[in-house]
Amino acid sequence: MRPSHRRPGLLSVGTLLGTAAVLVGCSATPQVNQPAQPAGPTPIEHIHELTVDASSGVLVVATHEGIYDVSIASDAAATFTGPRAGLDFDPMGFVIAGDTTYASGHPGPTTPGSFGTPNLGLISSTDNGMTWTNISLTGQTDFHALAVGPPSSEGGAALVYGIDTSKPAIQRSSDGGVTWADGADLVARDILADPIVPGKLYATTEAGVLVSEDDAVTFHLDAAAPNLYLIDIDTAQQQLVGVDASGSVWRRATDTWIRGGTVTGVAQAFTSHDGRVYVADDRGIAFTDDDGATWDVLKTQ
Repeated sequence: MRPSHRRPGLLSVGTLLGTAAVLVGCSATPQVNQPAQPAGPTPIEHIHELTVDASSGVLVVATHEGIYDVSIASDAAATFTGPRAGLDFDPMGFVIAGDTTYASGHPGPTTPGSFGTPNLGLISSTDNGMTWTNISLTGQTDFHALAVGPPSSEGGAALVYGIDTSKPAIQRSSDGGVTWADGADLVARDILADPIVPGKLYATTEAGVLVSEDDAVTFHLDAAAPNLYLIDIDTAQQQLVGVDASGSVWRRATDTWIRGGTVTGVAQAFTSHDGRVYVADDRGIAFTDDDGATWDVLKTQ
């Protein structure tokens, strides 16, 4: 976290204990505090994205009910906290790039109207999702996948890419998501921006992994890559990692792709950090430190 969807299915992982906080409006104008919501059981039914906050090492889960943080003990016992700021918007597209979090999707039942409806457009946060700012396309666009790469020039804005389910072309922005242009027409399952090379974008498609080196204007097939379904980069190790349609985990060491073990059922969301791979599949959320040879399934507390 797709043909025109980033996640074709929805994953049930049971009822997890969450905490609620103050709802904060999403706007470039002064933000308005909303009444606090009572703490209590929070059902997490659908997972769209997994990522690791590199600054804290915490697993971040983007769900149908908001954004949750997961602390994992050595015995795989997991403590879920969230949703962040008590906000229940549905982040279909979600990515953390440096100290900025980007999201897109739909408002939830109690999401402040300032977030936009029926779609959020592109929103961002620089305080770990406590407050949000509308960047663009408020009320108009639901990006089902987002990717953020480094600026094309020193001191410039981040390059942002999105899959808009209402358009055939990859959407691209060279000013941090403020304005948008069409890239190549592409039916992609997943997209990933290279964290070092500006304008380099990977896309997983039915034909295989496609690569763009000109800011999503054109793509070419990476014939050496397996036909991945989901793709990520382990930034600590600078290695591409992915899951193919059969559920096999793959990692690229230098120019060679190495097949690991398999997930269980369909991988709905996937990420890798410092050699550890996390997946949301038919078991719930699981992780592996040996590319799928062995797995630990999170146990909720």
